[in-house]
Amino acid sequence: METARRRGRTRKIRSENFFLPVTMGVALTRAAQWTAAGIGIGKLEFTPLNISLLNSIIKFVEYVSSKHPQEAALVFREPLEWKSNLEISGFGADYQISKKTVVSKENVDGNPLLILDASTGVIKVSTFHQLAKLLEIAQKEKLKEIQACLEANRDPIAKILGPSFATVEGEDKSMLRLLEKVKKGDEEPEAEAQMKLLLLLQQLDMQLLNTSLQKISQEVRLNPQAIKNDVQLLQSFSGEGDLTVLKSINYTSEYEFSNGCRAPPWRQVYGDICYLIINTHDTETLYVTCNTAGVYLNGGLVKDSEDIIYDRSGDIYKDLITFLKEKSPIFAENLNRVQQVNKIESIFHDIVCQPESPTLYNKTV
Repeated sequence: METARRRGRTRKIRSENFFLPVTMGVALTRAAQWTAAGIGIGKLEFTPLNISLLNSIIKFVEYVSSKHPQEAALVFREPLEWKSNLEISGFGADYQISKKTVVSKENVDGNPLLILDASTGVIKVSTFHQLAKLLEIAQKEKLKEIQACLEANRDPIAKILGPSFATVEGEDKSMLRLLEKVKKGDEEPEAEAQMKLLLLLQQLDMQLLNTSLQKISQEVRLNPQAIKNDVQLLQSFSGEGDLTVLKSINYTSEYEFSNGCRAPPWRQVYGDICYLIINTHDTETLYVTCNTAGVYLNGGLVKDSEDIIYDRSGDIYKDLITFLKEKSPIFAENLNRVQQVNKIESIFHDIVCQPESPTLYNKTV
């Protein structure tokens, strides 16, 4: 998940002979919708797809804790660490609470499996069991907690299972070998629980990817030609007159690639089509990103530069017209007026151009 060089690799746990091929983490990298990297740290956007993925992860944590206690008790190689919004008062009798910290009574060799620093809000969690208990404490805020956790731990699998990875070439039979070793008891005592946890995490990753594919297949995706048509139409009705819908609408770049996009290639991989600067009759200047997923406000231009702050601000809308109707009441009003005028003109044109019309051409003398 963390970097491209780790994707698709086979990962290794503890023993040099303990190999298991996994593609875990692919879902969070490819399926989840992150804000653009490059301006600050990427965040998980609050989109229907991400909400669905986060809820699936929450259910997985709760499932492992309740149905697989041995795997839930396995201590992470590194604790998952993030800034929590939980209050100290929310923790109960299973925790030792002071003014400065909250620590779990559950520990391994004297090391608490959950630690919360009250002064900074930073929390460290070392097992799925403690993670599930924390989500139970969070109650209605569990979605925000798991989101903050994943944003701060972009490669959670590396922390849970360890950073050591290896590549297996040729036909992969490592899972079968591992099963045989577990049956014979050749591996360390935790091997069976580790193997089960790996399988559970693989299943989760496949579930997240399938959820993403289903959601995306249900969406109507924008394309460069649709955006171009809308921009040309809006430009024809822009200006200072009473029946203009906008003052102006312009691309940030006049260069158009062969695929119809105006966004630079490195942004096209995120689905960006083009960027617009729109001046309405009743709002501040709107800096807009047109993406295959929809239309939304971006961060505007970097001061004293033509560079764009790509991070999304606000909701995503299905198309440019819907976006502008929501942002500008005058746009919505004038668009309706223009449509009514065009409708009347169209009706008048149809009547005048029909020679058989008894009203205008075939009056009885």
